[in-house]
Amino acid sequence: MKKKRTWHLKYVFGAAGFVFLFLLWWLVSYLMRLGGNFLLPYPFPTLERMADDLFGGGAYLTYPAIGWTLLRIVIGFAVSFLLGGLFGTIAGLHGHFGDFMGPFVVFSRAVPTAAVVIILVAVFTGYRGMNTFTPCFLVFLVAFPLIYEAFRKGIASESKETRDALRIECGDKSIKAVFAVLLPDAWNYIALGLAQSLGLSVKVSIMSEILVNSSEVQGGLGGLIQNARLINFDMTAVVAYSLIAVLLSLLMDIPLSILKRSVKKKIG
Repeated sequence: MKKKRTWHLKYVFGAAGFVFLFLLWWLVSYLMRLGGNFLLPYPFPTLERMADDLFGGGAYLTYPAIGWTLLRIVIGFAVSFLLGGLFGTIAGLHGHFGDFMGPFVVFSRAVPTAAVVIILVAVFTGYRGMNTFTPCFLVFLVAFPLIYEAFRKGIASESKETRDALRIECGDKSIKAVFAVLLPDAWNYIALGLAQSLGLSVKVSIMSEILVNSSEVQGGLGGLIQNARLINFDMTAVVAYSLIAVLLSLLMDIPLSILKRSVKKKIG
């Protein structure tokens, strides 16, 4: 009975937090308007605009933009998974290769992503159409170190007893050992790394679309946000598209959060 009450309280307090956030938004917008600042729209007109962008006349812009955003995420994430999985597996098998890869992994985690966008835009200027794929590079920069570390730690954490048995049977670093035993045993680490990196990839891709948007770029959701701000100066549209981006992130985060919780329990 106590567990059931706790379950209900969790959702009651969650709903209360959402209502509080909504009221806080309305209050901040109201106070700004009292001071003559009309940049932050009220919640209800924004939600109406969001509904129109998703289900009404604005859908012809919204869904192609979502498609472009997802395409860039898929491209960047696929490359990250292939290279991160390959190099992470090699690093897990050979410690010195992991030492060699260390500086690049540290750099990838520490470098400001906004600065990388500016650099890539400068590099790709003059190469028509290349700026369209700048978000893919940002997704790779964010996702690669997480996926790499997941594979490396998963392989390196294999028990000594299992490695000794593999060494006798087929070699503990053989292709058979890697695909038949080491990678399946490392799945919990790999799944956690995939979940963490994919959630970050969505946010980074949209952020980079905002920064890189130009007339030659299919902008994605970030492009819609930037165009609404720069061309139309329509802050209601800016906030509505931003909420759609948040909704997209949440829809992808829900299954990822469930996966992360289950994997963390198994890893301990």
